[in-house]
Amino acid sequence: MAKTDAGSRGRRNTKGEKMQAGTDARPGRSAAPRIDPRIQREIGKHLRAHYDDLVNEPVPDKFIELLQKLERSVSEKSESE
Repeated sequence: MAKTDAGSRGRRNTKGEKMQAGTDARPGRSAAPRIDPRIQREIGKHLRAHYDDLVNEPVPDKFIELLQKLERSVSEKSESE
């Protein structure tokens, strides 16, 4: 049975070792993917709109209750010290 080298079949790709278009010729280095500036602007516009929606949502009552409980706990602990 012959030994296999690192690039031959039988070796599984580990996380982050996916083949990418436009990779650099140097091993271990990859070029940044190139995206059309118009597409980048559209993606940015949609991400900002989505983020704005999330930021403007009200805080759920359960989170407020948990924060109040934590605040009481911290103040009681500091008073006892």
